[in-house]
Amino acid sequence: MSKIKGFIGETLVYGFGNVFSRLFAMFLIPLYAKFLGKIDYSNLVMLQSSFTILTFMLTLNAGIFYYYYEYDNLRYRKIVFTSWFYYQIGIATIICVFLFFASPYLFNLFILTANNQDILRWSLILIGLQLFPYTFNNTNINYCRIERKPKKVVLIVSLEAIFTVIFVTLSLVVFKKGLIAVLLSQILARSIVALIFIRYAQIYIKIKNFSKRLLKKILVYTWPFLISSVFTWVIISIDKFIGAQALTDKTEVALLSLAMQLVLPIAVLSDMIKMALAPYTMSIRKDSDAEDSYQKIYDLVTFAASLGVVGVVLLSPFLTFLLADKTYLQVIYVIPLMAFAKVLSLVANQFSISFSLVKKTTYILYSVILASVVGVLVNVLFMKKYGFVVSGYSQIASYIAMSVFLFSFGRKVANLKLKLKNSFILMLIVMFYIISLFFINPLIEKGEYMIFIAVSIVFLSLLVTVYFKQQKLNPIIILRSFLKVPLKKNKS
Repeated sequence: MSKIKGFIGETLVYGFGNVFSRLFAMFLIPLYAKFLGKIDYSNLVMLQSSFTILTFMLTLNAGIFYYYYEYDNLRYRKIVFTSWFYYQIGIATIICVFLFFASPYLFNLFILTANNQDILRWSLILIGLQLFPYTFNNTNINYCRIERKPKKVVLIVSLEAIFTVIFVTLSLVVFKKGLIAVLLSQILARSIVALIFIRYAQIYIKIKNFSKRLLKKILVYTWPFLISSVFTWVIISIDKFIGAQALTDKTEVALLSLAMQLVLPIAVLSDMIKMALAPYTMSIRKDSDAEDSYQKIYDLVTFAASLGVVGVVLLSPFLTFLLADKTYLQVIYVIPLMAFAKVLSLVANQFSISFSLVKKTTYILYSVILASVVGVLVNVLFMKKYGFVVSGYSQIASYIAMSVFLFSFGRKVANLKLKLKNSFILMLIVMFYIISLFFINPLIEKGEYMIFIAVSIVFLSLLVTVYFKQQKLNPIIILRSFLKVPLKKNKS
């Protein structure tokens, strides 16, 4: 229990940081909706999504975590980070040069109007330049993660969010600027944070510690994760690019953009679990009770994600009115699907741990490629006819395919021993909740919320009750344990 408690503690710290930063990011949605309009808002979300896929080219986290713990030697560990840092700088430079020459062609992937082509071209160049301050902050974040210093990670992430909100607000509200100003604000925010934490650069900035040989080892270990990250991006983000071409009403891309941002709490949960899970599992993999710890973590993650689905859906209509306006309300039809897809994503991520532990990470790559192909096919074949809601079904289909693949091969080649009965029951409850929404959503559109709220509370209570019975947990004892309150002894 103490190990699970440690994992939960670190996860909660990461969670606080992610919630804090994403909450600040959500403050910007009303500004985007008001000052940018649906077209530029959609393009901004697609640009940010494009930036995300570019960062995957820099990410070697899996290899860094593995080789950092391989030897208990401080100089060796500095070599690990130095090699990774200069790799990131080199790749960022190549990407910037590519975007400068390719931007006149790449802007056709976005929603075009009569006068936004030059804006989109320069916007693409700016997201490339943003990779340089991102590299410093990302290296610092992962150093603190690997040293099990989650509070430092929270501070870096939170400062990025605060500065971004301040500069974007000034750009849109005070100076009345547009898309390019938003991207410049993001660059400025990341650059200031990089300067604040520049002392960490002393750990990895000395080029004499760069090792080409070690970098090759890290790349060999990590390349399946790198490519799988790209295909994961395809699963969750390609819908907007397909929608920009296939949807008759291009403004519906804005609904997909808002839906993606309203499921941020599930994304936050997913991120904070992954941030804690990677270094945590590597650090306990040699323990005798590691399998038992993995099972408890798996059940806990599924339970937390299931609660998150109901919570996000419950808040989504109210957040839509708060952050946007009633023209966006149709997002309630796709949000439950996207949220449930996040649960399946976390399940698949738990299955992938076993492949990492036995260095058979190519299977993770195969599963993600399979999932992305399924997602693209569903969107391409059905979005034009059935509309933006197809995006949610495509994500569910993708993660089901991924989970089935990983579980099947995990049993065969990766010694996967996770038991699925408890998690399946929890997900079944969530599925019944989503089905009930097909009958409730028309009432929400009419402004009738009481049945919706009551049903949501019932399913939340059911999830909590079922999980505690499955795990044979006493909530009072657990609360006392975390608060370190001693139990009263009965007098004899």
